[in-house]
Amino acid sequence: MGKKKGAIQDQFVSHERGMRESIAWRSLPCNARLVLDRLELELMAHGGRDNGKLPCTYTDFEKAGIRRKSIALAIRQCEALGFVETTHKGTQSISSFRNPSRYRLTYIYGREPNPPRTDDWKRIGTQEAATAALKKAASERSERHVQIARRHHRARKADQDLLGLAA
Repeated sequence: MGKKKGAIQDQFVSHERGMRESIAWRSLPCNARLVLDRLELELMAHGGRDNGKLPCTYTDFEKAGIRRKSIALAIRQCEALGFVETTHKGTQSISSFRNPSRYRLTYIYGREPNPPRTDDWKRIGTQEAATAALKKAASERSERHVQIARRHHRARKADQDLLGLAA
């Protein structure tokens, strides 16, 4: 049986024009677009299935061109603008134990067993709403990261005290 003329021969992800012209899309920072690109590649690797269960590690995002320190913010920006939902919050890999975060692209049509398409990006109707969502994403940090930063600050201060460098 021959292939149909003009048929798409490989995996793909479609974007509707309305989404690409939306304020939410135009407001996406570069790293957030790289997050979407990486998650779309993961969806294609799963044959268009498993949206909502797409595993992606920080190492995967790094290989996609995002600095490790910028990944969390880029994911929060995608969530704030309504393109991504984190369905499972993973943990750091330890030895052979792997528990990556899992994601859902909200603009993908759901075939079973995928969840339905929700187009959460449509709730961003103005530039002001997009700016506010991005500011909120930038100000949110997980409690775990705040605790780590405090611990590092205390350790640095203790080192300075030991060396007599404290002012």
